[in-house]
Amino acid sequence: MEPWRQCALWLIGCGVLPVNHRVTAPAAQVSDLAQTLRDGVLLCQLLNNLRARTIDLKQINLRPQMSQVLATPMPSSGLRGAGE
Repeated sequence: MEPWRQCALWLIGCGVLPVNHRVTAPAAQVSDLAQTLRDGVLLCQLLNNLRARTIDLKQINLRPQMSQVLATPMPSSGLRGAGE
């Protein structure tokens, strides 16, 4: 099994990804896992699952889709992502 698939299964076992997450699909690729972890929200949740109350989850944006939108450049609108 590829290491990134092992990582995805470990994240499921740690309770930060649902069993039916898209990274478990047979056609999934490493980029799917990278996209899932991109904004860091799941990594913060993982840290809290491994060591309770390490991070105050109220202090982070728990809506990864919104975080991704804010970090994505939008060339057609003339706007740039928050990280640019």
